[in-house]
Amino acid sequence: MSRKFFISGGGTGGHFYPALSVAEKFHKEQFEPILIGAKKGIEGKKDFSFGEKKLFDMDYIIGKSFFNKIKSSSLLMKSVFKIISEIKKEKPLFSICFGGYTSLPLGIASAITRTPLYIHEQNSYPSNTNILLSKLAKKVFITFPFTQKLNGKNVIHTGIPIRESVLNKINLSREKAREILNIPDKKHILVIGGSQGAKKLNETTIKLAENMPDCFFTLIYGKRELPENIPENLKAIPFSDDVGTLYASSDFIISRAGSGTINELMAFGKYALYVPYPYAASNHQYFNAKWLKDKGLSDIVLDSELTPPIAKEKIEEYFLKTEEEKENRKKELKSLVKLNSSDIIYENIVKDIQC
Repeated sequence: MSRKFFISGGGTGGHFYPALSVAEKFHKEQFEPILIGAKKGIEGKKDFSFGEKKLFDMDYIIGKSFFNKIKSSSLLMKSVFKIISEIKKEKPLFSICFGGYTSLPLGIASAITRTPLYIHEQNSYPSNTNILLSKLAKKVFITFPFTQKLNGKNVIHTGIPIRESVLNKINLSREKAREILNIPDKKHILVIGGSQGAKKLNETTIKLAENMPDCFFTLIYGKRELPENIPENLKAIPFSDDVGTLYASSDFIISRAGSGTINELMAFGKYALYVPYPYAASNHQYFNAKWLKDKGLSDIVLDSELTPPIAKEKIEEYFLKTEEEKENRKKELKSLVKLNSSDIIYENIVKDIQC
């Protein structure tokens, strides 16, 4: 009996990496994942060592001009018919979608072919794609128990799948991580702009490094351009395949508020200053982080209000906390995250398909 299934989650790292984690879990259990995605998305550039990739010409719709919305809609609909052909050919046991525009064609194609469909919503406020697909899905998996607009008996709180390569570094000591990364004997501040990068965070970090020579900064700057000359106490990298070691080595973190990053930082017990992406649909990044701020376990500064002096003040304020206060926050953050999300999703699907 075939143990193939289709999985989609791409366009950006926030959708791709949770899908990758679940694909890894099923692959270990002798299933055959087939990744459905966009040629231009992150999934087209990253390795998928757990199975085959099938990439199509797809593009997002939201935020585009009327003409380009028509064009993108046409590409998505063409992809639906191509994926229907792939489903008939491969006969997957089920499909699972992790949101983003790459998930819509697979979700619709699965419904048309009556292939059992599962979806996972990463954020506090679901995407338009997942709101639609939730009506077609056998089960809906959610990251946060308070996720809005998705409710009912088929909704299951699983948390968000975290990459095993990240989880493996949870117990790595700060000292060992700093040794691996060759971090100097200074407070280490990690700044994460997300897979797309963040111009405001990049500019702020450069100024912070200039004004805080006693600290060492690592900036993940994504696709954005940086000036040729940056301060000596700033290491700038476009991306890292070893963020777990970076997390373990850091004393303070400034980041966008994507759900995946937030949950990874919680797993490491890391207090962070979140700067939500201001154009996120339904302002979901703000709400991803707000519940932690309400518990005193993170801070938030809006992108429009972020300046180097404000960021410097937040960093210095945190460093004034006692070690006991920091340790208590660390323990509470770790207690709030589900580290076995992939296992929960696996068990819920296998129970249905009886394979």
